[in-house]
Amino acid sequence: MAANNFSKVDWVCADTLSLLKHKLGIVSTFRKDYEKDFRQSFAVGDTVRVKYPWRPILRDGLGYVGGNIERIETTITVDQVIGSDYDFGTVDKLLNMERGEEKVSKEYNDKMATYIAAELDKRAARYAARQANSIAGVLGTDPTTFDATSATARQRFGELDCPQDGDREIFVPYAVMRAIKGGSDANLSRFGIGDDIKRLFRKGYVGEADGFEWTESNSLYTHTAGTWGGAVTLSSAVANGATSLAVTCTNGDTFKQGDKIGIASVYPVNPVTRDKTQSTTTYNVTVAQDVTASGTSATIPINETIYYTGNYQNVDSQPAASAVLTLFPGTSSPSGKSGKIGLALHNEAFAFVGLPLPMPKKSSEELVGEAYDEETGLWIGFIRSFEARTRSWINRMDSGLFGFGRLHVEPCACAILCK
Repeated sequence: MAANNFSKVDWVCADTLSLLKHKLGIVSTFRKDYEKDFRQSFAVGDTVRVKYPWRPILRDGLGYVGGNIERIETTITVDQVIGSDYDFGTVDKLLNMERGEEKVSKEYNDKMATYIAAELDKRAARYAARQANSIAGVLGTDPTTFDATSATARQRFGELDCPQDGDREIFVPYAVMRAIKGGSDANLSRFGIGDDIKRLFRKGYVGEADGFEWTESNSLYTHTAGTWGGAVTLSSAVANGATSLAVTCTNGDTFKQGDKIGIASVYPVNPVTRDKTQSTTTYNVTVAQDVTASGTSATIPINETIYYTGNYQNVDSQPAASAVLTLFPGTSSPSGKSGKIGLALHNEAFAFVGLPLPMPKKSSEELVGEAYDEETGLWIGFIRSFEARTRSWINRMDSGLFGFGRLHVEPCACAILCK
C-alpha cells in the first residue's frame, strides 16, 4: 500500500508539471540552459556570472595594435520559491477526497498548474518590464496598429543586431489585441491571405506579424511612473562604464524602479558597426531601484552600463552635463501615470533558472514525491505529513527554487506601453 501511495504522489507531481509546462507563456521565451551552472561539484550559491559575447575592436591598416581581451558579465540570481499549502482532517479524508486519476488531474492538478504558471509569468513579466530599456508607444494608451507595436520592435531589434534566428514573441493585454483587430483595414496588410486573416476575425487574435508570434496575456506588469516636479538634468557628464546618473531635480521627485528615462542628444548604436541607429528615439536607461530626491539632487542607479567608447559601446556620445532627461519619451505628462507593459521578446533577452529543493526521505513522511523537467528546469515537489495534535494531514506543494537573469536585453527586448 505504501509503495502504491508513493507511486500516486509521483504521478500527481509529474502530471502537474506536465500541465504547468504547457501553460507557461512569458517564461517560455526565457533561456533555460543556465541551471547547469548551479549544479557544479562545488558550491555556487544563489548567483552565477554569465559573460556577454566578446566584441572585438578592429584596427585600420597593417600596424599591430595590442591590447587585452575585455569581457563584461551579468549575473543570474536564484532566490524565489512559490507553492501552495492546505490541511484536511480525518472526516474529510474518509468522506470527501476525490478518487481516480482523471478527476484528480482535472480538479486539482490542472488548477495548481494554472495558478503556478500565472504567477511565474507574472514575475517574469515584471522582471522583463523593469529591464527592457527600448520602448514603443505611449504609457497609459493602448496602441491600435502594428506600426506602433511589432513593426517598431522589429526595427529596434534589427538596428541593434538582435539574432535573426530564435523565437520572437509579443505579449499584449487583451484590450490591445481587440484595438488592433478593430483598427483600420491597413492592418490586414501585415498578413498573408487565408488562415491568418480568418484567425484575426473569427477567433479575435493575431497569429504572426512582423516576425513576432502574438499572444494575449493577463500576467503583464502594470507600472506607475515616478513623479517629477520640474525639469531633470544631468548634474555632471556620465563617465564611460557608468551604472548611475547624477541628476539635478526638484526636492521630492521620485524615480521608480522600471522607469524609462531618455537622455537628450544621446542615441543608441549598432553593437557591430558602432554607428548610430536610424531610430530617432534617444537612448533610454531604466531605473534600477526606487529613489526619492532629498533636496535638488539625486543619484539614480540604472540597469544599463553606459559605454560611449570601447568594445561594448552602446551610445553614440558621452552624456553631457546639463543634458535634459525625459521620463518615458513619447508620453505626454508621464509623471505618476500608470499603464500595462506589453513585451516584445527574443529568447536571448532573459534567462530563467529553475532548481529542485531538497526533499525529506520518503520513510520520514506519509507521502513524498517530486518531478523535474531537465529541458525547462521546472520542478514540482509534494510533501504530506500527519499532525497528531489536530488529527489533520498537512500538505505542501512547491514550485522549486527559481530566478531570472538579464542577458542581451538591449537588442532583444522592447517594452510595449499600454494602459
